[in-house]
Amino acid sequence: MLDLSAVAKLEKNKISSTGVWLVLLEIQFQGVTIKICNNNENIEWPAGSGQTWVAFPFELGEVNENDKGELPQLTLKVSNVTRTVQQYIEQYAGGTDAMVILRVVHSEHLDLTTPEIEEYFMIKKTTTDAYWATFTLGPDYTMTQRVPPDKYMKNFCPFPFKGIRCGYNGSATECNKTLKRCRELGNSVRYGGEVGIPGVPTYV
Repeated sequence: MLDLSAVAKLEKNKISSTGVWLVLLEIQFQGVTIKICNNNENIEWPAGSGQTWVAFPFELGEVNENDKGELPQLTLKVSNVTRTVQQYIEQYAGGTDAMVILRVVHSEHLDLTTPEIEEYFMIKKTTTDAYWATFTLGPDYTMTQRVPPDKYMKNFCPFPFKGIRCGYNGSATECNKTLKRCRELGNSVRYGGEVGIPGVPTYV
């Protein structure tokens, strides 16, 4: 469940309101950033910042999930009638891996610098026709990267045998990457395994 701010709860519980919830869309291509909003006029957010969000038609689809363990995807359709978006798509390699940020703010509280909702996505696929530029969005790349980036093992050296980090230049033609073998080759000072990891070792 979303943790709504006090302002959001107040607006949600009003019987009537003159304000509306606005979705702000920021697309960060390699050389340019597009900022648009689903409104009938341009807005400035945060108020007084000089950042203008241009009124421009776009639609958000539903999140597609399956039971195959694949990451969820979201469809975003941006108007392509004027061909403005298509120009950016053609200029920046179809927009693949461009960052997309979705924010939700309230029109009566544009002075607040923190959006009510903020989600990050990456463009995975792009298609266009005379009416829409359709982007398939996936999770931000940081969610698909391994953290930490390397795997740490007690009795395995990740360095390529006879590579720069290995440093072995003897006559042996193979190595099973264990500390025992590294000692046999007289190269244990360059061993890349993490011998300090707790646990019962499998070598002598």
